[in-house]
Amino acid sequence: MSQDDTKLGRFGHHPDPVIDYCVEVDELHSIVIDAGLGLRPWAELGNRIEKAMCFIVGGDLNAIRAKAFLREMAQRIPNDG
Repeated sequence: MSQDDTKLGRFGHHPDPVIDYCVEVDELHSIVIDAGLGLRPWAELGNRIEKAMCFIVGGDLNAIRAKAFLREMAQRIPNDG
């Protein structure tokens, strides 16, 4: 399979589902930081966090840690946006 034929995961970052998920959580963390500084709208996070929370991490330790970090981030997002 050539690199051009590789299907990316549900978050669009990487073909491996766990790596794809972990990259998404890292990107969401960046958006949280930007939003906290007023550089991006908080509203951009809602659907993406919800989608990431639905990911079943299984037994991969990196994905388990990423899910725990995502839960912490989700609690810090203002309710109004």
